[in-house]
Amino acid sequence: MTKRDKLIQKIISGKSDITPAEACKILDYYGYVASGPSGGSSHLTFRKLNRPSITIVLTQNPLKPYMVLKLQNMIQIEEA
Repeated sequence: MTKRDKLIQKIISGKSDITPAEACKILDYYGYVASGPSGGSSHLTFRKLNRPSITIVLTQNPLKPYMVLKLQNMIQIEEA
């Protein structure tokens, strides 16, 4: 099992210690493109064609439970 597979399993299992960096890695893997505001905000918005956007707050370490839920839903959609 690769590190990426372990990280996906960690997110799916609902672990509460998901970091913003881990979330960014998974979103990049699934083809989401990051864009941030030009003002140097702590938010990154990930977009992919025909998919809902996902915003990650880089200063929330670990991520809040609602963000982990969004990542779980994204993985389910992408794996379908």
